[in-house]
Amino acid sequence: MAQKLDPVTNLVVMAFGSPGVALLLAGAILAFSVALIVYSNVRTYKPLLVELRERWNLLNGLDSRARPASFYARFSEADRRFSSSAGLGQANSALLLGWSNYRSVLVENGDSFVSSVRAAEAFDQLDEPARALEWWANIMVAVGLVITFLGIVAALSEATLAMAGSPASGTMQASLMGLLAIAATKFWTSIAGVLSSIFLRLFARSRRRAIQTAEAELFVMLDSCLNFMPAEKVALEQLKALQRIEASLAVKGGA
Repeated sequence: MAQKLDPVTNLVVMAFGSPGVALLLAGAILAFSVALIVYSNVRTYKPLLVELRERWNLLNGLDSRARPASFYARFSEADRRFSSSAGLGQANSALLLGWSNYRSVLVENGDSFVSSVRAAEAFDQLDEPARALEWWANIMVAVGLVITFLGIVAALSEATLAMAGSPASGTMQASLMGLLAIAATKFWTSIAGVLSSIFLRLFARSRRRAIQTAEAELFVMLDSCLNFMPAEKVALEQLKALQRIEASLAVKGGA
């Protein structure tokens, strides 16, 4: 009695039974990874670097001899530029949210601003282009493994059908040889997935370094535009003010 396959397994055999399918899918995985790198470069990575550089140029154009006072005088212009949207997706949202957080802790002090928070503490997750590539790197490995396993299932199913249909030793040997040949080609998808993951992670690491360098330059410039006062110093100043008030009240009470 001829052995029959269930509908799901039969579909897997039809889709992944040919050795050429594995090579085609391996090429598709590599091509998709290249497309991801190019798309991320055009849509998020390069625009983000441009935005960071333009903000740095705006602050660098202030009077370096009195940068805090110059920043205070041109704060409206800086606020409009830092609050503008450039359509960078999640990276843009993090950039706008970081400025909103930083702006909320600025305190006017005469002709300058005072802050108890560094810019690096207010801005977060600007490396979205790098994190997206790292996420896809994990997906590529998983996709390659899944396709490999599906191909092996297809090869085993075909070999089982062939040996069940004709139990002769020659047929069984030919079926096993075909199984090994087909199974060997299926591993190319796993290799393609691993290679794609390596490439994506290398690009992600390179882009994260570039973003961190650009944002560090911006944060240093931004912090130089105001006077930093940590929370401990604020508490100390308040304590001194209270002591002066107590001393004044004590003098008035003694009189």
